[in-house]
Amino acid sequence: MKGESITKQDFERLFREYYSRLYYFAYDFTEDIEASKDIVSEVFTAVWNNKEHIETDKVVGYLFVSVRNQSLNYVKRNRLTADYIDFCQMVANEEGDEGLELIDERIAELAREIEKLPPRTRYILEECYFRHKKYKEVADVLEISTDGIKKHIVKAFSMLRTHFKVKK
Repeated sequence: MKGESITKQDFERLFREYYSRLYYFAYDFTEDIEASKDIVSEVFTAVWNNKEHIETDKVVGYLFVSVRNQSLNYVKRNRLTADYIDFCQMVANEEGDEGLELIDERIAELAREIEKLPPRTRYILEECYFRHKKYKEVADVLEISTDGIKKHIVKAFSMLRTHFKVKK
């Protein structure tokens, strides 16, 4: 089997043998049941869709590396959301109704600043961070490289940091 493409039987065996292990591996990173299931399912789907290009002797390593990377991406995306929620709760607890008004004002200001971004940069930021699309998905739609997507994201965050006087 060394060097051969994955067959349906190989895939079924891999799924039965590794799904649980991969789920718990993802859960160690995400601490989220549904996200872990989704990540493992997405990785198995990717393996099935690319079975002709993945050699059977390398597939287990591919599975674990892919699950790790997807899990880390999930954690990274959600850290920003969690930080924002913590900030909102802190302001609300400290300031009461005035804190909520401050949050509303900041959200409105952020929305205005996002609208001022160049259209392509704004589109990329919205797709990646508000609609949770992967860089690759957005890159495919725009027919540019993922590095191009990253440059637009860096540009958007740089402009927003400058406006809000946030140090990196």
